[in-house]
Amino acid sequence: MEQLYAESSVKQKTTGKVIFLKTVLIIGVILLFAIGFLSGITLLTLLSIAAIIGLIWYWPRFKVEWEYVFCDGQLDFDQILGGEKRKTKLRIELEDADVIVPMDSHRMDGYRHLSVMDYSSLRPEAVKYGIVIRLEGKEDKTVLVFEPGKKMLDMIQTKFPGKTEIVK
Repeated sequence: MEQLYAESSVKQKTTGKVIFLKTVLIIGVILLFAIGFLSGITLLTLLSIAAIIGLIWYWPRFKVEWEYVFCDGQLDFDQILGGEKRKTKLRIELEDADVIVPMDSHRMDGYRHLSVMDYSSLRPEAVKYGIVIRLEGKEDKTVLVFEPGKKMLDMIQTKFPGKTEIVK
């Protein structure tokens, strides 16, 4: 039998919290640089230059992208920071899942009280799916929110037809 493989990715929306943090960091660095430069204190000036370099180094981490990789029943959730640094956040076996359905589905009603781990773009118009699963090391089940592509959904439906519901 042929191995099922699909990948899909979404860019995460910039939230108000991220915009606020960027603004605070920029204002902080500008103030530190201005105080150090105007006061003539060499140590403060060097510290402000280090802060500018640190901000330039850290800035790409504000750009977050999620990639989902489905391979024969296993689903990986990878976080890509700044378009280059990849980190696998979670790997699950879908055979352990209770359901894989759209978040607004009635099949999700019995699971609304569970904790949620959101691996989506955070865009309100996006079609989000939830996977209800018990994660390793946790006592209660968790809802994993993600935005799979059509090809991935079709493959998940093929592999797990009783657990999956696809929005038409």
